Amino acid sequence: MKTTKDMKKVYKVEGMMCKNCRRHVEEALNAMDGVRAEVTLDPPQAIVEFLKEEKSLDELQAFVNQEAGNYKLSLI
Repeated sequence: MKTTKDMKKVYKVEGMMCKNCRRHVEEALNAMDGVRAEVTLDPPQAIVEFLKEEKSLDELQAFVNQEAGNYKLSLI
């Protein structure tokens, strides 16, 4: 069984230029079922906690693209 610590990942977020961009990405990630996220502008990253099962980078990226726009996620 994975612990809560194991269920957190940090992603670099490219394309955010302002607080509004940060908010769009954070709201998109938090809209995903089983995901809790905190997004910061400086540094531009998302700290993502998986509450149920872990989502793949591709799943997160597709959801962010659909809900927030063209921001690129990559694992740190």
